[in-house]
Amino acid sequence: MSAPPSPGRLPILLGVTILAMFGLITLGALVRATDSGLGCPDWPLCQGKLIPAFDYHVIIEYSHRMTASVVGMLVVASAVMVWWKHRSSRALTTLMTFAVIALIIQVLLGGVTVITELPPEVVTAHLFAAEILIATLIITLLILQQPLPARGTRRDPIFYWAVAMATASMVVLLTGTYIVGRNAGAVCPDWPLCNGGGLPDFNLQWEHMAHRVIAAVGGLIIIIGAMKARRYKARSRALAGMGMGAAGLVVAQVISGAANPWFDFVASAKVVHLSLATALWGHLVAMAVIACHLAPAGATTEAAHTQESAPKPEPKPLSPMRVMINDYISLTKPKVMTLLLLTAFGGMVLADEGMPGLWLIATVLIGGALASGGASSINHWMDRDIDRLMKRTANRPVASERMGAAEALGFGVLLNVLSFGLLWWGANLLAASLAIGGTVFYVLVYTKWLKRTTVQNIVIGGAAGAVPPLVGWAAVTGGLSLPAFYLFAIVFFWTPPHFWALALLIRRDYADAGIPMLPVVEGEASTHRAILMYTLILTMLSVLLYTASDTLGLAYLITATTLGVFFIAYAVQLFKKAGPRAAAPIYKYSLLYLAVLFVAIMIDA
Repeated sequence: MSAPPSPGRLPILLGVTILAMFGLITLGALVRATDSGLGCPDWPLCQGKLIPAFDYHVIIEYSHRMTASVVGMLVVASAVMVWWKHRSSRALTTLMTFAVIALIIQVLLGGVTVITELPPEVVTAHLFAAEILIATLIITLLILQQPLPARGTRRDPIFYWAVAMATASMVVLLTGTYIVGRNAGAVCPDWPLCNGGGLPDFNLQWEHMAHRVIAAVGGLIIIIGAMKARRYKARSRALAGMGMGAAGLVVAQVISGAANPWFDFVASAKVVHLSLATALWGHLVAMAVIACHLAPAGATTEAAHTQESAPKPEPKPLSPMRVMINDYISLTKPKVMTLLLLTAFGGMVLADEGMPGLWLIATVLIGGALASGGASSINHWMDRDIDRLMKRTANRPVASERMGAAEALGFGVLLNVLSFGLLWWGANLLAASLAIGGTVFYVLVYTKWLKRTTVQNIVIGGAAGAVPPLVGWAAVTGGLSLPAFYLFAIVFFWTPPHFWALALLIRRDYADAGIPMLPVVEGEASTHRAILMYTLILTMLSVLLYTASDTLGLAYLITATTLGVFFIAYAVQLFKKAGPRAAAPIYKYSLLYLAVLFVAIMIDA
C-alpha cells in the first residue's frame, strides 16, 4: 500500500481560509450591527455598479462582499488542491466537495437576503451556511493532520459530549441571529432580566428572553462537558485543554452578551458577541474531532499495547526566551491578580450604580494589574530566602536563581510607577494613591514585617488585598463612602479563612521556613475555630452591605446569604475531619465565594 501524500502547503492554505472565513463572519456581524445590510440594495452588483459611490453603509456592505469573494476563491483553491493531491482520501474529498456546496448555498442565500430585504429566516439561514462552511474547513484541516479512526470504531463518551456541546453552541448562535433579524436584539435594556427584574412587556421581549434562557441552558451544557473533559488530562492533554478553553469562551460570551445592554447596544459589543459565538462553535467542532480519536477507557488494541511499550520521548525543553517570558509572568502572580481585579471592578460597578465608561474600566483594570503585578514581583524579591525553603515556592524565578533579585525588584518598581501614573492620569489621584498604598503595605508591612514575626500576620496583612475595591470606588466617585468600606471589610475578613485553609494544607512548608502561620504556632483545632469565627463575621458583613447600599436588591441578598451559609457549613465540617487534606474543600470554596459574591454585586448593581 502506498503511503498517503504529504500535506505540503495545504494546511497553510486551509488555515488561511479558516481565518478569512472567520473575518467574513465578523464583517457580517458588523453589517448587521450598523444596519448596513441594504447599503447595497441589489445583488450581485451594488447600486447597479461594479464599484459604487461610497458612503458609510456602502463601504461596510461592499467590504463584506469583497471579502466573501476572496473567501470563495480560497475555498475553491483548497478544494482543487484536495481533489488533485488527496483524491485517494474519500473523507477529504467528500468534505471539500461539501464545502464547495456550502459555499454556493451561502452565496445564493446572501443574494436572497438582499433581494428580499433581510427577512430573519433568510438571514439566519445565511449565517448557518457560513458556520457549517467554517466547521467543514476545520474538520478537513484536522483530518489532514490525523485521519479519523476506522468506521465502526467505538467512541469514548466524551466524543458525544463534545458533539452535544457543539450542537448547543449552534442552537444558541442561531436563536440569537433570528432574534436580531426580528429586531428584538435590543428590546431588553437590562441584564440578566429584561425590565429591571420585571416580566417582559410585549412579544419581542419574550422572544429575546427566550434566547437568554436557551443561552443559559446551552452554556450549562458546555460547562458540564468542559468539566468532564478536564478529567481526561492524563489521557489527552489537548482535549482537557480545549475543554477549559471552551469554558473560558462561554464566560467571555456571557460577558459580551451582558455588555450589549450595559453599553446601550453599541455596534462593537454586538460584533464581539457574534465573533465569540463563532469562535466557540469552531472551537467545539475541533474538540469533537479530537475526541473522536479517543478510545473508551479500558479498550485495548495491539497498536495501543505497542504504543504503551514504546519508550516515551523526552519533552522538548523550552527556549530561553520562553523561559524568561514565563518567569516574568510568574513574578506577577496572575491568578492572584485576577481575583483582585474582579473586586476592583465590583467596586466600580457598585459606585457607578451601573456600568462605568469603557475608558475608565480599562484604566482601572490595567492600572490595577500593574500595581498587583508589581507588588507580587517585589514580594518575590523580598521572600527569596524563605521561598527556597518551601516546596511550593522553591521553583519561583528568584528563589531558583533563574532571575536575579535586582531584576525582579526593578521590574516590580517599574510596574508600580506605571500603575500610579496611569491611574492618576486616567482616573484620579486618590485611586492612584490607594493602589500604591496597597503595594507599600503589602511589601513593607506584611511581607517584610508581619509575615515573619506574628501569628496575626495574615489578619492584619489582609488589608493589602482589600484595597482594590477602594481603588475601583475612588476611580468612579473621586472619594470613599460607607459601601466602599463594607467592600473593604468583606475582602479583609475573607482573607484569613482563605489563607488559613491554605496554611493547613501546606503546614509543613511554613514550619520548615519558620513562618509563624496560625496552624504552625497554635495547631489545627485553634485554626478551625478561627476560620469559623471569621466566616461568621464575613457572612454578616456581606448581608450588611445590602443595608448600606441603595443599589443592591433582593437578588444580591439571597446570593450573599446562600454563599455565606455554604461557607459556614464548610467551616463547621472542618471540625469533623482530620488529616492534611481536610482543608482542601473550604480552600477551593473560598475562591469561588469571593468571585461569585462580587459578580452578584455587579449584576444587581
